[in-house]
Amino acid sequence: MGLNDRVLIIPYLFCLACVFFIFNPRLASAQRLTYIVHMVNSFMPKPFITQQEWYFSIVNSLKPANQTFSDTTTPLLLYTYNTALHGFSVLLSPDELQALRNISGVISAYSDKIVTLDTTHSQEFLSLSPSIGLWPASSYGEDVIIGIIDSGVWPESESFKGDGMTAGPRVPARWNGTCQGGEGFNSSMCNSKLIGARYYNKSALAAHPSTDVHVPYMNSARDNLGHGTQTSSIAAGNFVSSASFFSYANGMAKGVAPRAKVAVYKVYWDVGGYASDVLTGINQAIADGVVVLSISMGFDGVPLYEDPIAIASFAAMERGMSISTSAGNGGVQLLGSLHNGIPWVLTVAVAPLIVRLPEL
Repeated sequence: MGLNDRVLIIPYLFCLACVFFIFNPRLASAQRLTYIVHMVNSFMPKPFITQQEWYFSIVNSLKPANQTFSDTTTPLLLYTYNTALHGFSVLLSPDELQALRNISGVISAYSDKIVTLDTTHSQEFLSLSPSIGLWPASSYGEDVIIGIIDSGVWPESESFKGDGMTAGPRVPARWNGTCQGGEGFNSSMCNSKLIGARYYNKSALAAHPSTDVHVPYMNSARDNLGHGTQTSSIAAGNFVSSASFFSYANGMAKGVAPRAKVAVYKVYWDVGGYASDVLTGINQAIADGVVVLSISMGFDGVPLYEDPIAIASFAAMERGMSISTSAGNGGVQLLGSLHNGIPWVLTVAVAPLIVRLPEL
């Protein structure tokens, strides 16, 4: 079976193993907030060679003449986007936001939002068999690159060992990513299984300026929450024999696509996750050559034309990527509700999964 056939199968096997994020409005100072700005490229003046130069010029025009880009008391450009969407994220005051909206080429600008984490999975619900059916037909995701947007990864986990991965070149030819070093994370920790790791924290640090001083791994793809490590291993963890929970439930641990490659984009931190950091992770995953993407987040009550995840996933879909998102797992308390529901992605609802172990 060819790579394209496996790519078509893997998202459906992988979708119920997603991480589920629920966005809520960010509570922050009215004086200065992070905004995501969408731009029309055709409006870029001819003197500018690149979009980034244009965006820097726009932000600079909002500042007093004696201020610099690094001065956080004035507009501060955080990220620029060129694959998931065309635009940038920037720290602005209300007056600066109003001035920005009057600039030619600006489509929209809306405030950043924070995320909360939920998790679920169920291979049994999909009736996956290791010997017949879709699972072996997909070669367990061999050489498919799955991008995980989450809280990072603990690379020493057995789930990310390179044992049994495809012989030959360590990574597929389409891969353009990297293994970014940082605090407690050396680039040599990546291998033929965990092929990429990056982290994005500018918006989180803008909201919490002193965070990087006292929070561990704030400048690293290393996972200090455990959530990203768990969800990555559920999606694409390698085969791990004799796995157990304190000698209970002993058996073989494996992800839905145990032969797939994993690329991790850390965007969630001890202080929370911010939409502009998440959006930057998606933007980079598209550029890196990810095949299947778990963007795993949702905006409640936001129209598609203002939803950066809807816009970013459309760009990913146009490039042939498969994207899985969550419908929400609030249960009966949110009966009849739905976030995401984006027409061009696979939106997945979940049911409770309860594991009962004998009492100690």
